[in-house]
Amino acid sequence: MPISRVLFHESKKLRVFDFDDTLVKTTAFIYVTHKDGKKSKLTPGQYAVYNEKPGDEFDFSDFQKVNEPKLIKGYFGLLKRISSAESGRTIYILTARASYKPVYDFIRSLGIRNLHVIALGDNNPEKKADWIEAKVRDEGYDDVFFVDDSLKNVEAVRKRLKDYPIKKKIQHIKSKVAEGKKVYSPESMIWHQFFKKNEREKKEILDRLIKNPYTNKKIKLTSALHYNKDTQLYRDALQQIKNS
Repeated sequence: MPISRVLFHESKKLRVFDFDDTLVKTTAFIYVTHKDGKKSKLTPGQYAVYNEKPGDEFDFSDFQKVNEPKLIKGYFGLLKRISSAESGRTIYILTARASYKPVYDFIRSLGIRNLHVIALGDNNPEKKADWIEAKVRDEGYDDVFFVDDSLKNVEAVRKRLKDYPIKKKIQHIKSKVAEGKKVYSPESMIWHQFFKKNEREKKEILDRLIKNPYTNKKIKLTSALHYNKDTQLYRDALQQIKNS
């Protein structure tokens, strides 16, 4: 009697993360000049749900850099674990930013290599839905994970993938998580072990500026300490703290 063989289908896995307010909280704003000449500013989360008014002009210059980043611990940790795992996953950061390079350089500076960054230059939720649907329809991905802080983006992707017979997890990051936490390694807090300073003195130390070799601009020590401990920027920041 012949032995029957069972052929197992290997899933093609797609993992997609939003950037601002999902992986990282920054001090970047979108500046709006309204038709009447008045100006306002929006956080990335506010911009994601902002209804553009006739005559609005937008300034996205803050997004040419990753400004004073605070890692959102849970989701950034998930990204790092997935990227380091030996698996068939394809990982993307899908952002409404117009330029991919600041995000790409920042992620690489933290030691993460196995991913791609796509900058759509548009906050229309349908653009993210278009991009993800094309991956499923045209490239055969049948196992999709997507996370975003914008409920509009999440709902657009859910609706678009609703009728595809694939495994999918479309996740909305809760607002309380999106506030973010500053992430320090034990080494970055070494000054606690050497100095008995009050909170004001500690803040003065961490607010000092240091040159970031990746952007040639100065950032606060507290921001430099978010970088991977193997980077020169991190080591320089730690040395400044030790010398304080």
